[in-house]
Amino acid sequence: MPLPPRCGPAPLVVTGDPVEQLTDPAPAGLTQRLVDAVSAFDGVRTGPSYVCVRGTRAFHLAPVLAHGPAEAFLAGSEFGHVHPPYDGSLHLMLPAPWGEAVIAAGWGTAAAPRGSLLVYGPRDEAETAVVARLVTRAYLYARGTWTPGPT
Repeated sequence: MPLPPRCGPAPLVVTGDPVEQLTDPAPAGLTQRLVDAVSAFDGVRTGPSYVCVRGTRAFHLAPVLAHGPAEAFLAGSEFGHVHPPYDGSLHLMLPAPWGEAVIAAGWGTAAAPRGSLLVYGPRDEAETAVVARLVTRAYLYARGTWTPGPT
């Protein structure tokens, strides 16, 4: 299923160091739901990020399950993270076709390090479902079981 276009203007972001969303933060309850859902994925543990500011909740995949390419990880076994509550955006590693689709549909932008995406924080339930789909793709990419692109 193709990604639906994201409605409204993109928030103001910084794509360097640190990567963050400066305006229109995601409601804390929505990002907490995402963190809870990803924490339930097989082999995922949440914890501090290896590469981001304090308060970031990172998704770490058990090394025994981390069969994806090196490009599937921000650092170590970290395949993505949710920025602190004042921000609520996500930083994910996705295969190139998925990254291109995210940018084209207005869900995020390219960020540092090269190949990563800043995915805008979800503003409502419908956006949370789309962002959850993207996090699932990042997880599958890290496991080495990703699909080529949204169809």
